[in-house]
Formats: sequence, C-alpha cells, structure tokens
Amino acid sequence: MFLVSKHKTVPGGALYYVIFVVFILSAIVSLFLLHRGVRLKQVHQEIEYFTRIDDLNSALTLYLSQPEHYQRAPVASIFLFDDTSRTVQIAKEPHGLLNLITASNDYRGKLLSKTLLVGKDPFEGDSIALYVPDNRQALYASGNTIINGNAVIPAKGLQRASIEGRPLRRANPVEGRISKSGSSLPKLAPSIIKKIHAVQDFDSLSNISVSINELFQSSIENAYTEETKWFSSDSDFQISGIQADGRIGFLSSGTILLKKDASLNGVIVSASKIIVEEGFEGDVQLFARDSLVIGMNCRLAFPSVVCLNNDNVNNIYMEIGESSTIDGTVLVTQENLSTKKPFLSLKEGAIIKGQVYHQGTVELLGKIHGSLYCEGFYMKTKRAYYENHLLDNEIDVYRLPYLFVSIDLIQGYNDQVIDIVGNTL
Repeated sequence: MFLVSKHKTVPGGALYYVIFVVFILSAIVSLFLLHRGVRLKQVHQEIEYFTRIDDLNSALTLYLSQPEHYQRAPVASIFLFDDTSRTVQIAKEPHGLLNLITASNDYRGKLLSKTLLVGKDPFEGDSIALYVPDNRQALYASGNTIINGNAVIPAKGLQRASIEGRPLRRANPVEGRISKSGSSLPKLAPSIIKKIHAVQDFDSLSNISVSINELFQSSIENAYTEETKWFSSDSDFQISGIQADGRIGFLSSGTILLKKDASLNGVIVSASKIIVEEGFEGDVQLFARDSLVIGMNCRLAFPSVVCLNNDNVNNIYMEIGESSTIDGTVLVTQENLSTKKPFLSLKEGAIIKGQVYHQGTVELLGKIHGSLYCEGFYMKTKRAYYENHLLDNEIDVYRLPYLFVSIDLIQGYNDQVIDIVGNTL
C-alpha cells in the first residue's frame, strides 16, 4: 500500500522568484544604507566647512573689537577655542592709507580666506569737530558760523567778532563741549607716516613697476588679494580714457593730470604734483609731494584719500575747487616745517565729508561735514586779510554719513569694515 502526502510541493520556478526578490530587496537596502552613509559624510563635511567659515567671521570680529591687542603686528594668530585646529591667521597690509586684513584657515587641505578693507569708527570716543592748537591767539567767529560737535581750541577761546559788517548771529556758535588745546596738533600715528612714505618712495616703487608706455589696454583690473600693480614714468603724464579698478597705482616723479574721462575705483595716484580736472568723479587715493589741485565740480567718492606730504622745507599747497565734494580723508603734512606753513584752500561751495588733518592754515570758504584739525585760519576779503577768523563757516561732525568709516590718524587702529573686497571660499 502506498501513502500519498497531503502537502503540496513548491514549484522550482517560484523558489527562484523568491530568491530573486530577496536579492533585489537586499540590494535596495544596501544602496539605501550606502547612500545614507555617503549623505551623512557629506553633511559632516558641510558642517565642518561652514564651521570654518564661521571661524573666519568670528576671528575678524574679535580682531576688530580688540585692535590694541591684535593690530600691533602685521600677522596675528587667533585661537578661537582650546582646540588648536580652530585657529585663524589674520594678516594686515596697507592699501594707501587704508588697511586690508585677510583672515585665513584650512579646510581639508584647502585654504579659505576673507579679505576686508577696514577703517575706524569716527563716532567712537570724543566727537571732535574742531581742533586748533594753542598759539596764544584767540579764534574769532562772525556771521552764521556754527561748530557742531566738541571744540578743542586755544585758552583765549572763540570770541565774537564782526567782519565786513556781519556780526556773529548765534549766542553760542559751538554746539558741544569746549576744552583747551595743547601747544601742537596731536601727532600722526607712526603707521600712518610709514604708509605715506611707502606710497611716495619713487625709487623703490619704480623698481617693481611697469612703464606707463606699456599700458595699452583701456580697461585694467587687479584684485585686492593681489599685490598692487604699479605703472610709472619719470616725466609728466595724464590718466585719460581708461578704466582702472582695484589694487592699481600710477606713479610719477613729475606731474600727473587726472582727466575727467578716466574711471578709477580704489586706485592710488602718487606724484610730485597732482592736478584733477574739473568734473572728475571717482574713488581714488591721491598722494602729492609739492602741490595738489582739485578742479571745480569734482566728486571724490568714499573712501577717497587726498594727501599732500613733503619731507623738506618746500612751500606746499592744496586747493579744493568750487562745488567739489570729497567723501573721505584730507591730509596735509610737512615733516620739516619751513617759515611758511602749508596752505589749504577750500573754495566756495566745496564740501569735505570726512576728516581733515592739516599742519598749516586753512582758507575755509566751503563746509566740513566731519572734523577739522588745523593750525589756524586765513581769510581774505575785499578790504583786508584776517587770521584765525571764521565767517559763515560750518564745521559739523554730526553730519557725517551714518555708515562713514574714517582712518585712525592718531593711533593707527581699525575697528570697522568698509567693504568685503576678496573671498576664497
């Protein structure tokens, strides 16, 4: 007798099908786990990358917030945490009178960096509108003269006067604190003097420059993360019909004429004499040794620098033409003073929005929306010459633009960002 099983047998094809399904599911699960692992690794790398970027920003913030601690040396190492791998290097180098600071760190063998153009907060500390050293003479005010901000002036003070039949109209022309000045202007920071000398060192710069005759293109650009590209000449020349942007410098032992058809942004111009044609507009740093004349209706955009510095006893002269505007810094210095002091003439309708430091007398026919440090004043009318007299003058430190960043001429520190000019991220 034969016994027959009641269980049905599984066909061989179905078994293969099950094996195939299991294999596919295993492959899918494996791929999912692999993808998840790769994604987790990618997320970890992204977190590490953005952490390094945050480290750059944190180090820059710390560097600018503690200038006395970090900015004495050209290079600083900032340890953000006990972990030494979270270290940021910050290097400082000059660009004219301004400073460039570059923060850098390492991300998996790749250099990350951020470069800033920096300056000084003009509203930190005393808001000085006028500083005149005590030469044992009084200052006199008449007409609509107004000094808005603190005034540091000679012990004899600011006295009421009447010039050309125009008596002082205000009961108190100084809207701020009045204090006695010292016998001389505050000295410039050594770092500022060093920067001026570097830009005016014709012999050294000529050795690393290209002849202006080899400049054929009408448009040139050089990143702020690169070294300054200099174009020079032993003779006079004019900058005309060209567009230049970034770390570019023009150098001459003679005279440079800056034509109004030139488009310059961040460019340095250094010469014995500089003449800016009427109607010019641009963001420039001008450094002259003997004279500097800015024509009428010019617009020098922030953060421009207009500097006249002489290291001998020559008479030096700066003129800012009628209805011209300078947003930035005006600096006139003479290292070996002659019997005749440097002279600055601010013509009628001209406005300086920023800071003026002048080791001589000022003919003030325009306005200063910022601060003025000078040795005294000169004024000529149809009838007479006047010394240390102010007539219808406006010096107002509180009319500086809210986002204005100045140059720390006295201490040489930087605590504010002007612009982000370079990224390698």
